[in-house]
Amino acid sequence: MKKIFAFVAAALMMVACGTQKNYVVEGTIEGALGKIALVDMDDKNIFAEVKSEDGTFTLEVESKHPLMAVLKVHGDQVLPVFVDASPLKIEGSMNEIEKISVSGSASNESFKKFNRKQYEILAPMQESEDLSYEQINEALMKLQEIANVSYEENKDNLWGAYLLVSMKSAQLSATEIIEAVEALPKDIQKEESIVALKESAKGQLKSEVGQPYADIELPNAEDKLVALSEVVKANKVVLLDFWASWCGPCMREVPHLMKAYGDFHEKGFEIYGVSLDGDKESWMNAVQSNNFMWVNVLSLPDSEAKAAEKYGVSTIPSNFLIDSATGKIIAKNLRGEALEEELAKFFAE
Repeated sequence: MKKIFAFVAAALMMVACGTQKNYVVEGTIEGALGKIALVDMDDKNIFAEVKSEDGTFTLEVESKHPLMAVLKVHGDQVLPVFVDASPLKIEGSMNEIEKISVSGSASNESFKKFNRKQYEILAPMQESEDLSYEQINEALMKLQEIANVSYEENKDNLWGAYLLVSMKSAQLSATEIIEAVEALPKDIQKEESIVALKESAKGQLKSEVGQPYADIELPNAEDKLVALSEVVKANKVVLLDFWASWCGPCMREVPHLMKAYGDFHEKGFEIYGVSLDGDKESWMNAVQSNNFMWVNVLSLPDSEAKAAEKYGVSTIPSNFLIDSATGKIIAKNLRGEALEEELAKFFAE
């Protein structure tokens, strides 16, 4: 019996090891001297890197599933590379970065085709010194159109998945995003950006109006953890506000937040402001210079995804109005005077 168990365990290990693939990405890029690397889309993790003396290179990537990557030369991002076949071939010149191309898989060939069409639209515009609003808008509409067509043609590969993350998801509801992700090939669904997109969509579903709010706990200026639930319990209605000092639209909302806070705080209104600044100094400077009197907490990069992910926050400013009596979200993304109007309605009832 022990031998049988040992055999089964060994077989499982072989299956697990067999899922690990070795992808080879070869290239010759004129002028690409020094460090050449493949990194993830967020530029946080290095998949592979080498040093080249003549512009030729070979990058080897081990992964259990296809990857969306970015080629970097001398630390500068050059172009997306869809690591879903082996070997892939990269060719071009650093003098004409827009013409560097990747071949070897349907994903990269489709991106190449899209890039040519994109260049045909944008190249004439670069030669013009005075573009009208109508010309710019027409070009954007053309780019959107070719992106939509390319997405429909590539739903079964990594380029289509990239378009889903970078463009198409903004046009879809949370339910539609989840359906689009689940329609992708199983191995592509495991890609980090796709997993994050699906989790964000799940967060959006959980944070729709009428849903119970999700508790989060983050540090204030004194590094003391402050739970959203404690703030909700102590007030009648709370605005959970995701923002950052570097976000122009966020800072343009400040006068409206100040007015709403001044008019309704004594009646039971509080704000739980979650900064996504990434560093404490920038956050504190913004809080102090603007004289924010409400609850302010900081979500650092390692915890940002956890706080924002719970609410499906992918862009800021984003906010959610919570009724403490029911523990439910009663409104979201209130901009400008809409916040005061909603509060006036709430306190009038």
